[in-house]
Amino acid sequence: MYLYDKRKNAPSPEYLTKLRECYRLEEDNNIVVPVFKKALLYGNNIAIRDHAGEYSYFQLYSNSKRLSRQIANLCGSGSSSTVAFFYSNDVLSTLTLWACWMCGQVAMPLRLDFSCSGLVNLLKLSKTRLLVAPEKYGNLSRKLAYQLDVPTLCLDHMFIKKHNLPFNYSREIFMNANLVILEGTLTNDFYTTFDALLLNTLGKVNKLKTAVLSHKNLSVQIKSAASAWQVSAEDRVFQIFTSDHINGYINATLFPLEAGATVQMHEPFDANNCWSTILGINTPQKDRVNILITEPKVYNILITEYEKIFLKNSRMVEFIKNYCLRNFRLMISSFAPLPQHIANRWFEITGHNIIESLYITESGITLRYNPQHDQANTQKQNQVTLAFNNTLSDIKVRIVDNTNRIMYDSQDLKVHTRRLLDSPTIVGSLLVGGPGVFRNYLNSEKPSNEKESYFNTGDIVCYEDGLFKLLGRCKNESFNTLTTMNDIEEFYSRLNLHPSINFDKLENRGVVYAIKPNQRMSLKSLKLFYAIILKEYYRAIVFHLNTNK
Repeated sequence: MYLYDKRKNAPSPEYLTKLRECYRLEEDNNIVVPVFKKALLYGNNIAIRDHAGEYSYFQLYSNSKRLSRQIANLCGSGSSSTVAFFYSNDVLSTLTLWACWMCGQVAMPLRLDFSCSGLVNLLKLSKTRLLVAPEKYGNLSRKLAYQLDVPTLCLDHMFIKKHNLPFNYSREIFMNANLVILEGTLTNDFYTTFDALLLNTLGKVNKLKTAVLSHKNLSVQIKSAASAWQVSAEDRVFQIFTSDHINGYINATLFPLEAGATVQMHEPFDANNCWSTILGINTPQKDRVNILITEPKVYNILITEYEKIFLKNSRMVEFIKNYCLRNFRLMISSFAPLPQHIANRWFEITGHNIIESLYITESGITLRYNPQHDQANTQKQNQVTLAFNNTLSDIKVRIVDNTNRIMYDSQDLKVHTRRLLDSPTIVGSLLVGGPGVFRNYLNSEKPSNEKESYFNTGDIVCYEDGLFKLLGRCKNESFNTLTTMNDIEEFYSRLNLHPSINFDKLENRGVVYAIKPNQRMSLKSLKLFYAIILKEYYRAIVFHLNTNK
């Protein structure tokens, strides 16, 4: 078997086919193949573009390996030590992640909006052994490292630009019939067992929690997302995130790299430059982005910029819409609820429905809306904020009531059918399970039976007509009484949001309502629904069935 195609200075197609088959066999045997190892399948393809340049998969792999040697010298190879790093929306964060995993450490991205004392407490709690930071955060990193008496490494883009040597397959890879070993990295057995990532998230009453994700959790999340969006090496993904969404950045960066796509990063954020990238200005056709993934507030800023620059030019308005329809395959929103007016306005501008996905730190992308599964109701997604009709592969979903009784189970059609016979609308708490769900929170006990455990997301959902609708978060807050006429009008409008009832009137003792014909609804389910919908307006809800309607 020839290793190289000398004309292209790349491995031969036969060699890559063999390497891909070895990875597939390992994954079929439930062995984790981390994303950085799959980089070797895409070699000279561009992996990442950022404000400083572009980097091939070989460059990303080789320089991550260089950095991993320095980290291993300080932490020990395969020690599963915590390595904290400051997030930056560029190639350096991906480089640091891969380097940590190559030498068997657990990576923990840090948010810049934490106070210095908060960061010190977090680093102590996680027993951080090393700090890694872009040079622009070098002073803060060195200050923290001094307080904690740990070493620190500072990087800039010259680290990756200075070393661009040809990749030597025969020296780097050993491959026999069914086994691949990469020089200087750990075996895949390690990645099947050990932890990969610590992600910090705010729980109830803004209490910080640190979710522990294993390499297996992360691998499942990455592959599920890549499969859900059908990403391939032909895609160019433009992702825009802010520093308070580092968990989203990691998810939105790794799944395109799993499939060999190119990720276009944008930092610092500038709405005008973002529009230039979206419209492919001064960009060769082959390099123009065809997938956009960002968060609702960025869509809102882009809309504002559009109306400031383009709206008065009818030719540009027409050009932008036609261009986006011709050149974009997907426009995705995640990590926060998408307001309906933003979705509607974006559709008017680009002709694209923003495809929503529900991202949860502990389980990755969990639900998504797939218009292809709902061709008969293509306008429905424009009518419902945060509606999902599709769970990702390897994700199990349950809806439970306030007594933890299972109302819906994606793995048990009997439960699903029985509850829908009782009522076509199911309202309750969203639980997720499966191999992609995190192991546990840092310094907490692991579930006694991980195979059967489900994670309560804290979200209240309504399931109706094949759609999951996100209603809000479950909070134990006292309700305020009505005070103004505006409050009352808003209160009345919310009473009609439930799809199975007709609001009648408001009495001193509570709400009078009528169930729509041929529908059944339990009192507990209604209370749970309105506890979310009316949380700002009403202290105590007592429901009375109006049987005269």
